[in-house]
Amino acid sequence: MIYIDSIATLDNKFLLNIKEASQLFGIGEHRLRSIVAEDYGCKYHLTLGRTIKIKRQQFENYLNQVEQI
Repeated sequence: MIYIDSIATLDNKFLLNIKEASQLFGIGEHRLRSIVAEDYGCKYHLTLGRTIKIKRQQFENYLNQVEQI
């Protein structure tokens, strides 16, 4: 049997769920949900059914541009 060690860590994931993004960026889950609700152009989030995924690189760019959250 061949085992592939491909467990994705937060360091190499492209899409993050709300809980993972909250842990990585130090922003509360409720605040992240409200930030996503304001992202009308879907620049840094993706909705898969009822699941919200944060596009990591685009969200990092957004955080670098804003002065206050």
